[in-house]
Amino acid sequence: MQAYCVVAKDSVGKQISIAFLERMKADFKKRYGGGKADTAIAKSLNKEFGPIMKEHMKYIIEHAEEIEKLLKVKAQVSEVKSIMLENIDKAIDRGENLTTLADKTENLRDQAQAYRKQGAQIRRKMWYQNMKIKLVVLGILLLLVLIIWLSICHGFDCTN
Repeated sequence: MQAYCVVAKDSVGKQISIAFLERMKADFKKRYGGGKADTAIAKSLNKEFGPIMKEHMKYIIEHAEEIEKLLKVKAQVSEVKSIMLENIDKAIDRGENLTTLADKTENLRDQAQAYRKQGAQIRRKMWYQNMKIKLVVLGILLLLVLIIWLSICHGFDCTN
């Protein structure tokens, strides 16, 4: 395991220090990543890598303004990326909500059809029941008329 550290003045911004560390780490891994660093004796790479570190420091200091701008752009890109991912998650949630809503709509449509069918059956049943009552009342009225007629006429002979 390798550890990377930088010590800098307060005047050097934190972002510049981190940019230097990242640059050093990438170059070190590229040069010594195959295991040479793991087997090296302490300070044995100073002679070889020391001048390279100076070059990186010089480059970072000379291009500090550009690096800061680049880091700001990276931060903005990272922020936009996180917002986009959040928006994608929301869109996926909305898609799931739309699917749920479509399912609920389908269920409501089915329930409405069943309600209409049941309503038509009940309406028919009530109509038949109403007709039976009307026919029974009509039959009772006809029977009453027949009874009255028979009582007035003393049978079927109504000649008085």
